[in-house]
Amino acid sequence: GEHLESGDVLIGLPSSGVHSNGYSLVRRVMEHTGHKYTDKVPFTVASIGRSVMHFEGNDDSHFTFGEVFLNPTRIYCDPIVDLLHHAESSESEFSLSDIRAICHVTGGGLSNLLRLHGSLGWHIDSPLTPHPEFEWLQEVGGIETREMYRTFNMGTGMILAVSKQHAETICTWLNERMVGTQVIGHVHNQGHTVTHALDGVEFTHY
Repeated sequence: GEHLESGDVLIGLPSSGVHSNGYSLVRRVMEHTGHKYTDKVPFTVASIGRSVMHFEGNDDSHFTFGEVFLNPTRIYCDPIVDLLHHAESSESEFSLSDIRAICHVTGGGLSNLLRLHGSLGWHIDSPLTPHPEFEWLQEVGGIETREMYRTFNMGTGMILAVSKQHAETICTWLNERMVGTQVIGHVHNQGHTVTHALDGVEFTHY
C-alpha cells in the first residue's frame, strides 16, 4: 500500500457468504432463536454475484441454515492473479502501478483497510448489498450495524484500491470475471479512518 494516493478508487468484489469469520456470533444468534441448522431459512438466498450450494442428498428447492452459513468461501486467487498478469501484458490499458493495494475482508471486517496505509483514510459510499443472511442475523440478533461490519464481510470479500484514471477499466475487467464487482468508494487524506455511507459505521483502528 505504499503507493496509495488520495483520490484512488476502491473496487469491491462480492463474497459468497459468511466465509470463515464471525461463526461465534452466528452460533449465538442461532442459539438465541432456537433454530437448528437443518431448518429451512425464512429468507430468499438469492444475491448478486454468488450462488448457494445444497448439501449432498438435499433435493429440496429450499435452503437450510447449514447450507447458507457453510456455503463455501470464495477464493479470489484466479481473478486477482489474472488481473496482475494482465496488467503486465502489452494488451493492457493499465499497468501494475495502477493497482495500489489489495485488502482481504476477513476478521475485523472493513477495519482491515486501515492496515494498508499509516495515514490515509477510506470512505465507502456505494457499498455492495449485504447478503440476506446478514440482514437476518442483524435483525433477529439485535446486532448494531457497526458490529456487523466489524465482524462480517457484509457481502464484500475483497477490496482493491486502484488509480482513478483506470478505475472504470479495471472494474469492468473484474466484473466480467466476477459478476457483482463494482466501485464502492475512494481513498482520502482527511484522517486515518474508515467511514461508510451508513451512519455509525466508522473505524479508527484495526
